Amino acid sequence: MRVLGFYSPRKYKHLYKLYTFAVYCMFTVLVPILSSLYLIMDPHVDLDKVADNAFVICQLGCFIIKMLPLMFNGEEIRKSIYMMEHPIFMIVTKGQETIIEDCRTTCRRTSLLFLVFCMLCIVTWGITPFFESDYKLPIDIWLPYDVTKNSVVYFMTFFYVLAGAGNGAISNGALDPLVAGMTYFATCQIKILKDNLQHLGEQPEAKTSNKKLIYEQIMHCVSHHNIIIEFVEKIEKVYSSVAFTQFSASVLVICICCFKLSQISPFSMNFVWMVTFLCTMLSEIFLYSFFGTTLYEENQTLIQAVYTGKWYEYDLKSQRALIILMERSRRPMIVTAGKILDLSLETFTTILRRAYSLFAVLKNY
Repeated sequence: MRVLGFYSPRKYKHLYKLYTFAVYCMFTVLVPILSSLYLIMDPHVDLDKVADNAFVICQLGCFIIKMLPLMFNGEEIRKSIYMMEHPIFMIVTKGQETIIEDCRTTCRRTSLLFLVFCMLCIVTWGITPFFESDYKLPIDIWLPYDVTKNSVVYFMTFFYVLAGAGNGAISNGALDPLVAGMTYFATCQIKILKDNLQHLGEQPEAKTSNKKLIYEQIMHCVSHHNIIIEFVEKIEKVYSSVAFTQFSASVLVICICCFKLSQISPFSMNFVWMVTFLCTMLSEIFLYSFFGTTLYEENQTLIQAVYTGKWYEYDLKSQRALIILMERSRRPMIVTAGKILDLSLETFTTILRRAYSLFAVLKNY
C-alpha cells in the first residue's frame, strides 16, 4: 500500500504526498483519459471499438475516484488498522484463540487468492495483443506519435499502459481484501464476545459466584461491544466511499463485459482474459458483500448468546446490565457503501440483476 501511494510513513509526509500525487497522475489518471480521448477524436471509431474499450475505461476510471479519498487520508487508514491492536481485542482465552487463528487464516487466504486473480487478469490482458496483430496496445489510446514507428517506441508505450492498468489492479488487490478482512475481524470479535457472554461466571476467578466479579465481567463485555461498534464505524468512515465507487461502476462494467463475451469467439485469448476479468470483478464485489453479511448475521445472534448463559442466577444489577447490552445489540451492525448501499449479499444480487437488465437492453439493441 505504501508503494502504491496511499499509506504514508510517519516521516517525510510532505515528500510522500508529492510521490503519491505523481503516481496518481502518471498512472491512475492518464491512461483512462488518453483512451477516452481516442474514442472522442478518432473519426473511424465504431460501436465495436467503443465496446472493446468501454468497460476497461470504466474500470480504470473507477480507480480515479476510488483511490482519490485514500491519497491524502493515510492517517485515518493507519488509525483504522491500529484499532485492531486495541487492548480489549487482545484479551482472549485458550478456547478463543482458535477464533483468532481462523480469522488470520481466512484473511490471508482471501487476500492471496484475490491478488492472484488481479495479477492473472492484468497478465492475460497484457498478452492478448500478441495473439491478434502487430503493434497493438492492450487498450486503444490517443497518442501524439505513431506507436508503430519501431519496436522500441511500441514496447515503451506498451509497458507504460500496462503499468497504468497494473497500478489500479494491484491497488485493488491490496485494498479490497483489507476492507473485507477488517470486517471479518469485527465478526470474529463478536464471536469472542458471544463466547464471553455464554460463559459468564465460569472463569476461574468467578467460580465463587461473586456478584461483583460477574458484574465486572458484564461491564467488560459492554466495553468490548462498544469498541467493536467504534471499529465498524471507523471502517465505514474511511472506506465507505471506496466501496460505493466500486459498487456503482460494477453494474456497467459487468454488463459491457458480458455483452462483449457474447460477441467474441469462445476460447480465444480475448475470451480468456474477459472471463478472467469478469471473475475478478465478481469476486471483488462478493468480498465486500459476503463479509458484510457475516458481520450483520453474527451481530443478530448476540441476544441468543445472552439467553444461553446463566443469566437467571445473576443478581438484579447484572441482569439489568445484560438487558441494556441486549437492547443495544438490536441495532443492526451494517457497513454501508456511501451511506446508500449495504455491504450484503442482497446488494450483490441486486448488482447482478441490474447488470443483466442492461445486458438484455444492449443485446436487443
